[in-house]
Amino acid sequence: MTFDLRDAQARILALNSEELPFIYDPTPDGVVAHWRYADQRWLGFIGAGMFSAEYELRVELHPEDGEWEFHEQSSSSKTTLGVDGLSTKRSWQSGPQKSFSFGRSVAPISQSTDRDGTTTGQFMGYDFTTDEVKQPVIDALTAAGWKPRKGFFGKLFGG
Repeated sequence: MTFDLRDAQARILALNSEELPFIYDPTPDGVVAHWRYADQRWLGFIGAGMFSAEYELRVELHPEDGEWEFHEQSSSSKTTLGVDGLSTKRSWQSGPQKSFSFGRSVAPISQSTDRDGTTTGQFMGYDFTTDEVKQPVIDALTAAGWKPRKGFFGKLFGG
């Protein structure tokens, strides 16, 4: 049985809402969601810094099999300037992810952009979980009869 790619995309795109801090966009073979979940800057008594983090979910649809697969990437960057000098740390991950993270900090002067907009003051923070992006997609596709694509070992052992 062949499944309708456009119908599956429409089901996922219907999940978009003003309340969500990310948006689902169509791609030629599915949908992509991109979420910049942390964007912070601060100035302290003896230093300053910046932190940003992003997550991307690509949903690849296979209508010939009625299956989907996820491709995930995340990255973060932190730069600080203090009495010890300039420090930069960057990380990047690709592959299946299940993560939850949050951050809360206080600084004499800070600016934080999150799902509620940009705030300036002494407090900054963020909340993030991959399930917030993935679970609605899984629910929408499962309701339409789609299944997750089995990986190599799943196909090999029938799992």
